[in-house]
Amino acid sequence: MPHIIIVGGGLAGLASALSLRRAGHTVQYKVFEASQLGFRDTEGTIAQIGPKVNDILTRWGVDAAVSRPVLIKEVSEFGQDGTLRDTYEGPKPPGWSYYQRTKLHEALLQSATAPTGSGHPVQIFSGMKISVIDPDAGLVTSQEGQTYHGDAIIGADGWHSISRKALPLNDTTVPAPAKVTIHLYVDISEHEQNQIVERFRLQPERYEKWCGANAELKLYSVEPGTILMDTTLSVQGTIGKSGFQLDLSEESLKEELLSVFGCVDSPLRDLLNAAKYENIQFWFYPILPHVEEWAFRRLVLIGDAAHPFLPFEPPGTSQSITGADALAEELRSDVQVDDIPEHLAAWVIPRKERVKTILGMERNDWLPT
Repeated sequence: MPHIIIVGGGLAGLASALSLRRAGHTVQYKVFEASQLGFRDTEGTIAQIGPKVNDILTRWGVDAAVSRPVLIKEVSEFGQDGTLRDTYEGPKPPGWSYYQRTKLHEALLQSATAPTGSGHPVQIFSGMKISVIDPDAGLVTSQEGQTYHGDAIIGADGWHSISRKALPLNDTTVPAPAKVTIHLYVDISEHEQNQIVERFRLQPERYEKWCGANAELKLYSVEPGTILMDTTLSVQGTIGKSGFQLDLSEESLKEELLSVFGCVDSPLRDLLNAAKYENIQFWFYPILPHVEEWAFRRLVLIGDAAHPFLPFEPPGTSQSITGADALAEELRSDVQVDDIPEHLAAWVIPRKERVKTILGMERNDWLPT
């Protein structure tokens, strides 16, 4: 019976485990995750997912009552002073939704580990840091020195992937735009008279965009009492001996948000002022890993471990889910253990071409060809 190890318990890792389980394979799974999978570990920018990927989640049996998708029916665009500039239909084709990452992660985790349902329940080992991966032998070794064997190893450990380092051609990087991506949520329980809060109360599935100087702030609501905000800002720093140096903090970023979007007397300024520092998260990646090799022997990379999307690039989550769905099809139940490396290599070919096309569209204004 094939034994599959997944390194990384984020969206890509859980999507891979659930896809393999739902496909009816007689397999065992172990997911090794370095974090404790708490809120701060799984939060991130809002994930926008199209109808085809939503269909995959439905087919996998992901509980929408837990994942809480919000259908994007229309988008309202506001100027910095709160003036409504335009309202237009949501993305085409219809059926696009936005997800709070913590909710989507929780739903995938529940479905993957549920004792009932098709397939073998997934085992999650949280707080387990992997230090070495041997693709030839199919071995992973933890920092504590424990060794585990898998007939296949799926490296789904994200941007700072350990799995990626086990492949020989993945040690180069390219510079990325100097941009910081910011995600925050605001408790609106004491702001019932705020115009933005009133709009979201009357229309919970709203999606607003506020335009500042060369920046855009997106507002969403997944559950009552909270408004979520995402934006990406260009930043300036200095080049030191250790690379790009920048003084970023929750305090300085909140101040910058108020400067860019917080027009005097605007309802948005009130909400930005109400944001607590502990509810602000940010990501800054001035160096982008260049991943040439996705698979070798019994190891295959998926999600950001294979194709790192920057936090402000929307397709990342969708590509992790579609990649996991395709991987389960390639590792169908009749695949022999000795043939697994061949099937992993076969999965890589079309996925690389698809992701290359998508990344080309996302980065055509800054990534050298």
